[in-house]
Amino acid sequence: MLKRISCFLLSILFFACAQKQDVVKKERFFWPPPPNEPKVEFIGAYRGNRDLPQKTSFLKKITGETDPEIKLRKPLHIASDGEGLVVVTDLMPYGGLIFDFNENKVELVTNEPSFQFATGVVFDRDKLYIADGKAGNIKVFTKKERKPLYTIGDGELESPNGLAINEKLNWLYVVDTKAHKVYVYDLLTKKLIFSFGRPGDQEGEFNRPWGICIDKNGDVYIADGLNARVQIFNKDGKFISMFGRRGDKPGGFAQVKGIGIDSDNNIYVIDPLKAIQVFDRQGQLLGLVGAPGTKGIGAMSLPMGMYIDKSDRIYVVDQMNRRFQVFQYMNEEYKKKYPVDFGEKTK
Repeated sequence: MLKRISCFLLSILFFACAQKQDVVKKERFFWPPPPNEPKVEFIGAYRGNRDLPQKTSFLKKITGETDPEIKLRKPLHIASDGEGLVVVTDLMPYGGLIFDFNENKVELVTNEPSFQFATGVVFDRDKLYIADGKAGNIKVFTKKERKPLYTIGDGELESPNGLAINEKLNWLYVVDTKAHKVYVYDLLTKKLIFSFGRPGDQEGEFNRPWGICIDKNGDVYIADGLNARVQIFNKDGKFISMFGRRGDKPGGFAQVKGIGIDSDNNIYVIDPLKAIQVFDRQGQLLGLVGAPGTKGIGAMSLPMGMYIDKSDRIYVVDQMNRRFQVFQYMNEEYKKKYPVDFGEKTK
């Protein structure tokens, strides 16, 4: 009997090895499409653990058993550590989901229902910071084990939203949407250093600000939500410039949400009723990425949060499609590593 089983297994193994392995060339998608010089490439879209490569045991293959599905429900903000970890906040009381692209697994941020309304998120070298928009604080965890450490901003913040860190200064910038302000905390002392902004539509004033990013020089970019514009400040909160106008045509906004900046200082701005528009610092429209919709590569329905890491990988929350999408700004290093052959099928 054992001999028959062994022969059967060997025949399966031989048959599997003997199959022709066709090499499928992956289709690539760019913005703008060829024959224009591409600037941004689509990488992938992810809803949960079923979108990552799964390690399935031989027994599970035989029985057809699968791991429980873990997926996004109503994602809001996103951040990456640049080393394979991506956190997406969600309306669930566990803060959201953490996607580990090194281990190909998805987990809850925390196993305790400790969030009332998880909003902004950011990493530093060894910690994870998540804003709780209803509790009015920033919850801080260890990066790997996600053990709760302490909170920041209790009694000072009303509705914290977008987060960004100046790593050189160890400063945490917190956009407070309802207070129409930006608060800046010292990460070493956990104390408030200063704040800037007030309600209004003049220079340095905000109307429900939302997203934030910091460039390599330390300048701070604020998505000034209902003012439908982007404002730029220096590290100390001094107003530098602004751009944006209300309108339906390219270059205009209904409102602004997520914002990010790449290594060449191209500024990516999300209008949830559109997709991604890319500008230079003077507000000149450079291009578009994605389009409104639910079907097709780059289709977005109510895009919200955005994060761009140090390798120019672009992460975008696609809320109503219950997923996030990943793109790559094609800097010189990336183009050398992944050259574009215009003879291949591209979009």
